[in-house]
Amino acid sequence: MAEGQSLVPVAAIVDLILGFVTIALVRRSGEKEWVEKFAGLLIGWILVLKGLEYTFTSVMEAIVANEGLWIIDSSNNLQDSFFRFAQRTCKTISILLLVFLPFIYPYPILQRKWNIKVVTAMICVLSIVLSTISILTNYKHSDGEWFLMIPGMMILVLVYIRFLLMEIETGESSHRRMSLVSGLLLIAMLGEQMTYWLAQVISINNDFLARFAVEWSLWEPSTFGWLGTNLVLSMGASTILILLFFESWRTYHAGISGFSIIVYLVGIVGFTAGIVDYAIMDIVRSCVETECESFPVAFEIWYDFTSETLIYLFTPLIFMYILLNFDIIDSDASENRWLTRIMVILMLLIVSSSVIELLQSFLPVPEMISSAALAMVVAIFIGWEERIMTNLMREGDTVSKKLIGMDELVIPKIDDRDYDIMSASIASVVFFSLIICALYSAVI
Repeated sequence: MAEGQSLVPVAAIVDLILGFVTIALVRRSGEKEWVEKFAGLLIGWILVLKGLEYTFTSVMEAIVANEGLWIIDSSNNLQDSFFRFAQRTCKTISILLLVFLPFIYPYPILQRKWNIKVVTAMICVLSIVLSTISILTNYKHSDGEWFLMIPGMMILVLVYIRFLLMEIETGESSHRRMSLVSGLLLIAMLGEQMTYWLAQVISINNDFLARFAVEWSLWEPSTFGWLGTNLVLSMGASTILILLFFESWRTYHAGISGFSIIVYLVGIVGFTAGIVDYAIMDIVRSCVETECESFPVAFEIWYDFTSETLIYLFTPLIFMYILLNFDIIDSDASENRWLTRIMVILMLLIVSSSVIELLQSFLPVPEMISSAALAMVVAIFIGWEERIMTNLMREGDTVSKKLIGMDELVIPKIDDRDYDIMSASIASVVFFSLIICALYSAVI
């Protein structure tokens, strides 16, 4: 049996490649409406920041030779390292980008010619302020930034419900495009927390948080940080329950769809995980009551194949699907089409090979069989490349066309230079924040 494999380095590669390619393709999509261009840049930078976050996490994993999320404690010297500060800084900035994405896409609340300037300025200021405060307070208030997600999550949920009800009432399938993209964004943003929905409903997630606070000795959250962690878990639980209810209602009226199946799968995973979590509560509470007992191997395997796989592998694929299927990037242009094809095949191959390696890490599968399986996957992707691209880029209204048809989208005169200024500003903030991390880690 092979050694357990971490998915974090794979996620770093996938997110960085997809992020930089997305930014490049958006810059080449000059004919797109401002909604798609703005959203594409935000998604691209979200992926880049997540890629950097996972890169720093991978470095720390390699240093301590320990896999998992809880790799920094008082037993090693990473607590004051540049990698820890940089990892948390990139996470904070990526959350701030997620905070503003629902205000722009799919239903733009901000529809003024100055919206790019204002959003960019707010992202930059909040990134520097929150990152600096987090470093100086040793991350006691970390995760408090999740409070900023409340308005955006409410927007996405309301857009999802509105257009799903309109589809059921009118029978017009074009409304499904809006509810679908809203639901996909909710899963991309809160997918991990959705897999803990039952544990949050029956209030056992706090026991896990208490264990982590003891086991991971550097995590000493303030009340604000603790509330932020519970808030995002509650948002994930409530969101998946809303999706389950309305997708069931839609299935009854219009039949089941691919997105409905995804929602049901996430719901089933969360239900099963809640039962499994409840079954090991004695082990979870051992850290607080006596000594920390290790989780069963089966529990670790379950986590690897559910929450961790969703976070590290499927989330970037969801973003890629949104970019292509909802025509955020101009993939039909001759100068973009080859790069888009390379991106899609590369993403699918990396994810497929990672899943095969993950299976091999705990199943007694000979390497020859896993190599043969990977060769079959490569052959399938090459042979079905045209079909895969066709399915990913099915023709349909873009979000902007749908809203223009409903007379609910303003087309302000936005200077194309604003998009370049936005990217340059975010890149500068990331660079400046990492410089702060390096200087602080060097003087303490």
